[in-house]
Amino acid sequence: MRGVASGILVWLVVTGVAHPALDLTPLSPAVKDGSVFFPPDLVENGRRNCEKYEWARQARDTVVAAAEPWLRMSDDEIWGLMFGPTITRSWMVWSNGFCPACRKPVPMYTWVIDALRLPWKVRCPHCGETFPKNDFYRFYLSGLDERGVFDASRADRALLYNVEHPDPSDPLHRFGVDDGEGWVEGDHRWRFIGAYLIYGQWKQLVLGGLRNLAAAYLATGDGAYAHKAAILLDRVADLYPSFDYSTQAVTYEQRLGSNGYVSIWHDACEETRELALIYDAIFPALGGDEELVSFLSAKAARYGLANPKASLADICRNIEDGLFRDTLRNQHKIASNYPRTPIAAATIMAVLDWD
Repeated sequence: MRGVASGILVWLVVTGVAHPALDLTPLSPAVKDGSVFFPPDLVENGRRNCEKYEWARQARDTVVAAAEPWLRMSDDEIWGLMFGPTITRSWMVWSNGFCPACRKPVPMYTWVIDALRLPWKVRCPHCGETFPKNDFYRFYLSGLDERGVFDASRADRALLYNVEHPDPSDPLHRFGVDDGEGWVEGDHRWRFIGAYLIYGQWKQLVLGGLRNLAAAYLATGDGAYAHKAAILLDRVADLYPSFDYSTQAVTYEQRLGSNGYVSIWHDACEETRELALIYDAIFPALGGDEELVSFLSAKAARYGLANPKASLADICRNIEDGLFRDTLRNQHKIASNYPRTPIAAATIMAVLDWD
């Protein structure tokens, strides 16, 4: 019945009748038994085309190359990419700001962020100086609590110094240092880490990693890509319900009450829809992945997670509850320009329970 309801909803979206305020929450969890948007015969045909045609082979090689950085990561490194909601996120470093080093204007989204090549840093597009000047990742690791989430009160504040000027007597010893809440100079605050979390860690390393791993799995059928994606997707699901952009993030240096999850509402809508498609894409590869169950169950035990991850069913339930059923219960977090929200909800419902 719920599969029929999903089909009706898709039709309502197409005909323009659906409204974002509709209650789309599934009545009860269903058992997913296959991919909805990636039929196996079409996926296999695509893989065969990669062997037959040069253009298809080039496309496959492109997505495989894009996924390579994440495939090289250990399972622990993949799991550790996702962060909690305890550091204030910021939609801009400083909306109308300048570089603290060269003093040239760097407004809105012009700071350069390349999380794979320069993790936990943002770079001035003019002088090339990177910020923050402290080793924030080391500081971050020192503050992880028993749940694997950063707690500023636990972090080692002795690490908050400019690593380019380690001498405490150096006048630049504290210059450009960000403890997660920004570098402050007079009345100015640069939220280097707050912006990096969204545009670097989240959009590039987490979402980018999931996107590339899922594409590589679809193109090759190699379960190693799906394995890495499942670890990351499951960890995102552990933490996703705890994100609330309206109370945890700033836009234009203010808490405007804008809804969202990790990102603000319009991006959160598209990101959550994409997460559903990624889960649907890798789902066929998860059956029989005993290493996945072993790894995630060990993490659940170590960090006291409510879901024991003792079986593939546990892992799927964690992903589906944490990412998708939570979204259906909290659609205000993905309320976006019509018809984006009902499209996202329809996609989620189809992925969860398409009969």
